Amino acid sequence: MIILTTFGRFQASEKNTVMDEKLWRSAKVGQLFVYLVMNRERSIGVDELTEHLWQNDDPTDNPGGALKNLVYRLRKGLKDAFGDREYILSGRGSYKWNTDVAVKMDVEDFEKYLKSASVDKCTHTEQTIKQYEQAVDLYNGDFLLQWTDIHWIATLNTYYHSQFITIVKSLANIYAEEERYNELEKLCNKALTFEYGDEQIYCYLIEARMRMKKVQLAFESYEKAKTIMDKELGVRKTTMLNKVYDELLAVTKGKDSYDIDQVKEDMNEENMNGVFFCGYPVFKEIYHLEVRKSERTPVPQNLVLFTFFSEKQQNHNVFKLRIPNAMKALEHVLKMCLRVGDVAAKYSDTQYIVLLSKCDYDVAPLVADRIVRKFKKIFSVSEEINIKYDIEPVSAENSMVNDKSIVDNNRGV
Repeated sequence: MIILTTFGRFQASEKNTVMDEKLWRSAKVGQLFVYLVMNRERSIGVDELTEHLWQNDDPTDNPGGALKNLVYRLRKGLKDAFGDREYILSGRGSYKWNTDVAVKMDVEDFEKYLKSASVDKCTHTEQTIKQYEQAVDLYNGDFLLQWTDIHWIATLNTYYHSQFITIVKSLANIYAEEERYNELEKLCNKALTFEYGDEQIYCYLIEARMRMKKVQLAFESYEKAKTIMDKELGVRKTTMLNKVYDELLAVTKGKDSYDIDQVKEDMNEENMNGVFFCGYPVFKEIYHLEVRKSERTPVPQNLVLFTFFSEKQQNHNVFKLRIPNAMKALEHVLKMCLRVGDVAAKYSDTQYIVLLSKCDYDVAPLVADRIVRKFKKIFSVSEEINIKYDIEPVSAENSMVNDKSIVDNNRGV
């Protein structure tokens, strides 16, 4: 029986023989192999195969001949690896995998376990748990990740990834209910390898570590999750994370009383140099506090919103490619230019927001201009990507960031 692995590393093997990886250097040979096996109960027409292998690209003036060449190479590779058998049957204008040659695919076993678990998932029996666990064990990476430029593969890649996350959350819920926290921690660690930005999975991981008295690890998991949510994904409302964090604090701080020296030591900051970088939710709370303080003691403070943009719509793809590096460069410049007391956060995938402390409104554009100049020294701006800024004074009367530009939008461009 040939074992075909498609989750993670693509591989075909039988007993102790693994098919030569050199064959997969031609992606079309591997894609043909998978398509034939996944549809092995029927004959597949030449038109269907060429459409799925080449999509809208015409491989040659003779697509049937190009496909025939691929079939020849696949047959030869299979015979060299697994012996002289009739692997692919030819029909009138069609090809079919020979079902006398048994094949076992990980995705088919994955589907089988999922369907079995779905039948009695409400009962939470050991059999249900076992089916979920077997499905999770099979998932060692996304489906044919190296070939997701092909539409049918990309569709299945998304489908199986979604099913995996659904299974993980169902199994995690069972583990949590049954207080199987060791298994819950291992499950979440594996899941986050393939879905690093799922808030609910992080919550399960924090809960598992909290219940096992791994308090420091639980706090570290929370901080990592908040950083990913805020800085990388731009998710500002993390309701589930906030709830589990409150529970974590209650478990670790709620039973005992502490003197003020202990509290102060717990809150002390190790490094107080330069600008304070934080996630947007923290930034917003600091902003609210400064607005309230301005009612009692007016201290000049200003919001500066830095925005990257493309001057021409047709440059959108180049803009998307360059924006991650531009954001990293701007973060570096902000750390160099801003002072202790200033606060900065990522606002979106293309924006940073800054709170300038003890800075007059007339001085704020000078600070922003200096940041833009330093940025342009380390990052080449062009029609594809450029930078601008807007400024708003901090006050109770003007306490919301809006689309109004007190400073001309083109300042700093």
